[in-house]
Amino acid sequence: MELTLAGHDRGPRDGVCREVRNLAESPDSALLTDIEAHTVEIARGAGAMLERDFGSSLKIEYKDEAKRDPVTQVDKEVQAYLKEAILDRFPDHGVLGEEGRDDEGPAREFMWVLDPLDGTKNYINGLPLYSSSIGVMHRAVPIAGALYVPWPSKGNGVVLHARAGGGALIDEEPVSVADSPEPRGNALVALPGPWMAMLRFTKPMRGKVGDVRVTGSIAYELAMTAKGVFQYMITLTPHLWDIAAGAAIVGEAGGLVMLGHRPRGLRSLVASIRWEPAVSLVPSWRDGETTLADLRSWSMPMAFGARGPVRYVTSNIRTRSTLRRRFTRRLRGMARRKDH
Repeated sequence: MELTLAGHDRGPRDGVCREVRNLAESPDSALLTDIEAHTVEIARGAGAMLERDFGSSLKIEYKDEAKRDPVTQVDKEVQAYLKEAILDRFPDHGVLGEEGRDDEGPAREFMWVLDPLDGTKNYINGLPLYSSSIGVMHRAVPIAGALYVPWPSKGNGVVLHARAGGGALIDEEPVSVADSPEPRGNALVALPGPWMAMLRFTKPMRGKVGDVRVTGSIAYELAMTAKGVFQYMITLTPHLWDIAAGAAIVGEAGGLVMLGHRPRGLRSLVASIRWEPAVSLVPSWRDGETTLADLRSWSMPMAFGARGPVRYVTSNIRTRSTLRRRFTRRLRGMARRKDH
C-alpha cells in the first residue's frame, strides 16, 4: 500500500481514505480542526503583512558572504507575529522558523514549522511569486498546513489549507491535484533551477517530462501542485520550513508525496536516490531525542503531485552521479586544452 504524508491513502477523486497510523497516537479530530483553523487565521495575517510591504523599499541583509540568501525586515516581522500567535494559542507546542537560531533542546511532540516568506528574492524584486508557509507536524508527520499565496483575482491573496483527513481547500473551496495517470509532455511541472545538471530522465520519460517552470519558491510551487497547476514537482535540497505545510496540503488534495533517500559513502559516487512514499518527514524521529538542531539541519529530496505522474517520474529519474560529473568535466577540460 502506498502512503500519503497525512497518514492516508487517498485517491484523487474517490474520497477513499485508509488510516495507516495508530489512531491512538494521532491527534483527535477536534484538536486537528482547531489547529487547522489557527493556521488559516495566522496565514491570512501573514499575507496581509506581506501585501502591505510588497513593492516598498525594504532593509535587506544577507545570510551568506556571497549575498545570495537575502532576508528582509518583513521576513523577521512576519515570523515574530506567527510565533507569538502560535504560542499564545498552543503554549505547549514547539516552533521552528527559518529566521532565527534558537535551536537548543529536544523537539516537541507538536512542531509548527514556519517559512514567513518563501521566495524572498522574488518579493524584493517585485515578482509576486512567493508564499508564507505554516506547517504543523505531530512526531514529524505533517498533520495540518496553510500556504498564503498572492493571487491576481483577489487583492489580498488566497490561503490553501488542510488537516489530516479533512481534505484540502483554497479559502473554502475544495482543491485537488491534477488528474492524470502518467506525466504529460504538454503539462506544467516544477523542477529545481539546475535540474539539467543534476537530474537525468530514463528512456520511458522521453516526451513526458513536461513543460518545466522554476518559480524561485518551493512553497509557492507546492501550492500550485495542490491546486493542479503543476502535475508534479521535485525539490532536491529543501528545508523543513519549505515543505512541511505543502506536504500536508498536497497529500490531502489527493496527491502522493515521496521522500528520497540519498546513498552514503562511496555509493554516493555512482548510486541514485531511492524513493519511497513518505509518512514521516523525519524517519529517524525519536520522542525526546530528536532535537531542534536536527530539524533545522534536515534536507532530503522530495517529489509531490498527482499519484500516477509521481510514481512514473520517480521510477524513471536518476541523479547525475558525482563520479560522472567529475569525469565529464575532466573530458571537457582536456578537449579545451587540445583545441588551444
